[in-house]
Amino acid sequence: MHKRAITAIALLALGILFWPQGTKQYDTVIYGGGFAGCAAAGRASEYAPQHRVLLIVPETVEMLGGLGTTGGQNFADIRLWKKELTAQGSFARWFADAGQFYNTEKMAEVIAEDLKRYPNLEVLFGYELNQVSRIGKNIGSVKLGRVLRDELEGLVWDKPEMRIKGKVFIDASDEGRLARLSGVQLSVGRQDWPEQYLTASERDAGMGYQQAATLMFKVRNVKTPAEPGNYGEWVFSRDHNGSWGLAGGKATWSGTRELIAFNQKYAAQGFAIKPINAAQDGAESSEWWVNTLLVFDVDARMRSLDKETNRFPRHIQKQLTIEEAWLKAKEFIKNPDFMDALRRFSLEAHGQKYGFGSAELVLDEDGEPVTGASLYIRESVHAIQGGPTSPQGIEGKDGAYALNISEVQLAGDSNNMGSDRDLYPSRIGLGYYLMDINAYRPEDLQHEGKYVWPVTEWLRPDWLRSGGEPNCPVYLPYDILISPDVNNLLLPGYAASCSSFAWAELRVLPNLAVLGDAAGIAAARSMNFGELPGDFGDIQIKWMQESLLETGARLDK
Repeated sequence: MHKRAITAIALLALGILFWPQGTKQYDTVIYGGGFAGCAAAGRASEYAPQHRVLLIVPETVEMLGGLGTTGGQNFADIRLWKKELTAQGSFARWFADAGQFYNTEKMAEVIAEDLKRYPNLEVLFGYELNQVSRIGKNIGSVKLGRVLRDELEGLVWDKPEMRIKGKVFIDASDEGRLARLSGVQLSVGRQDWPEQYLTASERDAGMGYQQAATLMFKVRNVKTPAEPGNYGEWVFSRDHNGSWGLAGGKATWSGTRELIAFNQKYAAQGFAIKPINAAQDGAESSEWWVNTLLVFDVDARMRSLDKETNRFPRHIQKQLTIEEAWLKAKEFIKNPDFMDALRRFSLEAHGQKYGFGSAELVLDEDGEPVTGASLYIRESVHAIQGGPTSPQGIEGKDGAYALNISEVQLAGDSNNMGSDRDLYPSRIGLGYYLMDINAYRPEDLQHEGKYVWPVTEWLRPDWLRSGGEPNCPVYLPYDILISPDVNNLLLPGYAASCSSFAWAELRVLPNLAVLGDAAGIAAARSMNFGELPGDFGDIQIKWMQESLLETGARLDK
């Protein structure tokens, strides 16, 4: 049986809602069907089995996993600590089955099989938020509208509409849409960076650029060596299921005349290519998902669906909506110059040629390139715990965010060491990866007239002086999940309360699943005991920690 058919059967077992009408009541309402949202749905349903949980998946493709499945980002960004996965819990289970370089439909199936165990969980596909109603400091309900995919406009509104009432709400989205529409105070992109590292236009607008987005796309005819290993500047790896992943090409990217000319030519159009991460779409596939195309000037808050409404952000720069950028990038991939540039990423070793020298785009039945159904958004907004209304330059100040750059960069190797030691009592997981900021503008790819990757050390020279990459995981405090503005809202998605630079480490899918597990447990505690997440104290957090350990989460270093 075809994998998509298997996935559909698994989804039907989840109590999928296709055409709801009127008003429905749930105990926990989760917005966002990516790794964070699915982890939250599982833990909330498991630990509050007598309560109704709804998972809202705005994507029109009926697959769970968001960026990690429908978005095509199938290269799991892991970093081991003491030779073990740092991200345990839900992610470790999915990883054990699907692998690090996985087939996206397989991962969607794994997640669906995981969640179908819970009869109190329902999933709603293809509906987007268009209104949030508050009662005091609590969200009372959300209004949803059905969305459809239009090849010329991206997503468009359709009927019917419905209203969802809830007691606890979770924003697990990449855009922070539920947080924004419910009135959470947010900083945009790198708005909190010290002012000397921002452009004049950012300072004048009182907002920051967001990291470049990417459109994932598929190719075939990628040549791999007989055995994994380091081949020149490339690392060829295989996961425990036998699927290939590769990463590298920095020297080729920065030193090849044709690649430099490509980036210089198309920078004005808002496109560039970077060194490559790519992963086979499962061990038996001839197709690969590729991460190399940078799409600039995308504001993740801006949706074409919201134009001419009060949902459209008021303070913006001249940037693209998500839908406009997705359509523009899909068209750009057809440019012959693009594939010519991609094929430059090849190498010769032991008399053989490897890499992308013979790569071809995978086309669908209409002759169109196969791409992610949504953009790979790297950054959007960050919830502020306290501080000034205009958060420009507040990075690192006490109280601004629950997690700041110094706590991430200088985290210790135990509970009484490092700048994160004060977070230990309220820890709800560990976060670990490189502080991997991407370019914000095309000119960020050059330093002193040369193309150099990665970009972190010259965009933020103070970071390098402070120690560079973190060497230890960081304790994730409970407060990263909440906002003082809304008592019944949890934030395991992109709107989590951490500074922009701290987000550079947390933004990868394994860490988001860790936050999702914790948010789901917090929602369960709230449902079972009639408490609000914003009011949690030591007793509630201790209960969360014990429950998370039962699920296989990792809380200690």
